Amino acid sequence: MSMQLGSKGVNSDINVTPFVDICLVLLIIFMVVTPLLSRTLDVAVPPKSEATVTEEQTADQLILTIKGPAESPRVLLNREELAGALDGVETRMTELMKGRRDKVVFFTADNEVPYDYVIKVMDAMRGGGVEKIGLITDEGLDATGTPPAQ
Repeated sequence: MSMQLGSKGVNSDINVTPFVDICLVLLIIFMVVTPLLSRTLDVAVPPKSEATVTEEQTADQLILTIKGPAESPRVLLNREELAGALDGVETRMTELMKGRRDKVVFFTADNEVPYDYVIKVMDAMRGGGVEKIGLITDEGLDATGTPPAQ
């Protein structure tokens, strides 16, 4: 701030000190509040297992596969095609889950199959009494893209 000596007129210079103070306070407020605005979701991911994966499929293990183009996907249960697609899945799962202690079905689908169809099949599996659905990734498939043989 400058001072003029000898002049008795009104000083018309703009005093920017309060403006700078306000800007610095706002900057500090935004710097503190911004990290608080980003919401995160904590996910508990299990540690990577170093166990070896067996390539054998037991006789009572169920693997449901969706194959084919997006227009007409086929639903296979242990390489046996299910007729009636969604209704066939729920009916067959109801039959197979009766009397089973472990109600687990392993599931895989081709990349071309639409996501909504995959979800509908999984819902039909749940409707048929399946309690746990194990997802098979590409690593769990053999060279032809199918689950390991029985």
